Amino acid sequence: MDTHPGFATDLLFDRYQGEVTRHEQFWAVHTPDAPDYYFGNYLLLASPPSDRDKGWLEAAFDQLIGQDPRIQHRTFQWPLAEGQNSRVAGFVTTGYQYLECVVLALDKDGWQMSDSALSHAEVRAFKPADWQEWIDFELNERDEAHSKESYLSYLHSRRELYQAMIADGLGNWWGVWLDDQLVASCGLFFTDKLGRFQLVRTHRRWRNQGLCRQLLSKVAQHGLTRVEQLIIVADEHYHAQRIYRSLGFTPVARIGSLCRWPHEPR
Repeated sequence: MDTHPGFATDLLFDRYQGEVTRHEQFWAVHTPDAPDYYFGNYLLLASPPSDRDKGWLEAAFDQLIGQDPRIQHRTFQWPLAEGQNSRVAGFVTTGYQYLECVVLALDKDGWQMSDSALSHAEVRAFKPADWQEWIDFELNERDEAHSKESYLSYLHSRRELYQAMIADGLGNWWGVWLDDQLVASCGLFFTDKLGRFQLVRTHRRWRNQGLCRQLLSKVAQHGLTRVEQLIIVADEHYHAQRIYRSLGFTPVARIGSLCRWPHEPR
């Protein structure tokens, strides 16, 4: 999986915070300190599963990861080749969410500079005091299918991870401020050869005003001085793909995933 740009950069975070164990038919990824992180506790498959695999995959997940009573989900991920489809209707009918993501890459030759969206916007790396505002920002922008309590626990674990990685020189977190309010942010972290964006987000009130493009352009410019290629992973149907592509990102791989998680009351 270290040759797949999406998973190679996923494993940067998985190995830093958790445990990655190779098995005959999959990799088991476990992050004991973050049981609410659905995509930090999962089985990484070498190829797409089919409905006939459901029983043994669930049993393997429960044995290797789900023994922790705090883990109330099951997640599976795998690479998708060009034109390849997943046949997982049996998973979906029992409550799994199926998602296809595209892995996009940007290099120095493809990078397109963005003009400033708003001249008075301040784009800069985070300071230690900015992280509580980030927690509040992300909590407000979350998918409301996630309860505040569970999502707050997830955010605290991610903040600890990102701050530790920043302290170790593996990347940084960036934001856009307007009138002293955080309105957009993202992280960028590095392997030896690749950079990987994390949690690209814009405040609902400030979307469609070019702030995301402005932020990504500046951070990408910085990142391409360190490595030759930057990676971003997005839902196949996510509207922000047009922003990424306008900056020069191009598709290089695909990812399929299944996740069944408890839907809690808000």
